[in-house]
Amino acid sequence: MPIYRYIALNRNGKEEKGIIDASNPQAARKVLRAKNLYVRELVQDREKKERELFPFLTKILYRVPRRDVALFVRQLGTLLSAGLSLPNALANIIDQTENEYLKKAIIQIRSDAIEGTALSECFRKQEAIFPPIYYNLISVGEKTGIYDQSLINLADLEDRNLAMVNKVTTTLMYPVIMLFLLGAIAIFLLAYVFPQIKQLFAQLNAELPLVTRIVMGVSDLLTTPLYLLGLIAVIAGLVYAFIRWKSTPDGRTTYEKTMLKIPFAGTLIRKAVLARFTRNLAVMLANRVQLTVALQIVARVVNHSIFEKEILIALDRIKEGSKMTDSLRDSSIASQMMLGMMAAGEASDQVPEMMERIASVLEGDVDAAIMRFSTVLEPAMMVIMGATIALLMVSIMLPLYNLTKAMQV
Repeated sequence: MPIYRYIALNRNGKEEKGIIDASNPQAARKVLRAKNLYVRELVQDREKKERELFPFLTKILYRVPRRDVALFVRQLGTLLSAGLSLPNALANIIDQTENEYLKKAIIQIRSDAIEGTALSECFRKQEAIFPPIYYNLISVGEKTGIYDQSLINLADLEDRNLAMVNKVTTTLMYPVIMLFLLGAIAIFLLAYVFPQIKQLFAQLNAELPLVTRIVMGVSDLLTTPLYLLGLIAVIAGLVYAFIRWKSTPDGRTTYEKTMLKIPFAGTLIRKAVLARFTRNLAVMLANRVQLTVALQIVARVVNHSIFEKEILIALDRIKEGSKMTDSLRDSSIASQMMLGMMAAGEASDQVPEMMERIASVLEGDVDAAIMRFSTVLEPAMMVIMGATIALLMVSIMLPLYNLTKAMQV
């Protein structure tokens, strides 16, 4: 069913904007009139055509925050468990959804559901927002008659993933702010203060030490338009080249291998990847998804090309009859602790429960590592900021001290 954008006036003469699904423009106007809205403009939404024309811009232009996705899935699971029919539950959520692109997806899901499409297939059609794990868990839930619980489990999974991302983001926010302030202070001194001091030194015919000449050279770079444009062009070119290189399979693999070798960051990345792997696998196995299917999906969810390849290799071994623990034994990512607990879970036939415990342990380790990193980072950033400002001050004071000393002689 087509989706239309509208601009209308309500009873109080206030302008309202929104989207609505209807079979044709006349039906859309009729629905809006029933809501006491006077339609001023009504056009068919072009998002679907734009997605087809510009697929590479889809994630940027039509981004839906995962927090909104988690809220929607939880609301849907709660309403269904309360006894509401699927179309009515979706209609209630549509009215409360603020994100425009998620709202369009829910409208389309409702339209497909009314036409008789299974809910899992409705979600599958919106793969840009809902990854394959949604289709598989809901599909299993439909067969067992508990897909409302599957939806709530998916919401819990989204919340846990978000919590981990938010912790990392919060920890990195402090150094980003400090670096921004440091950069602003340094640019102010180099672009406005140092040119005036340079003129003073030139008038006094002072001999400048090496550190001062270096700082003055950077100042000239920032105050000469041609040099500045060249510097910006070089930096932009390097960033673009890095992004293009990282987007290639070989570049991404090399980048991830390098990150894993960094002492602290490598350990943190490895544990975060394993926590995502075990948490997603635990949810899927607990919802009775076959192990081979679950591993195929989780391989994409971990968002790490090296571990993804290792999971797919392990999957082939499992299909040949190997146990999951033995299949992952050669992994460069999987830890001995995880493999040991997985082996215990396989021996006791409690793999989902053991995966849940492993995920909890790894997430606890990630939390502790982030706290340690944050504790060390704050004084380190203060030292870096102080050292940079001190360097700039020394480059000014040293020639002044030399001039004063020469005058005394």
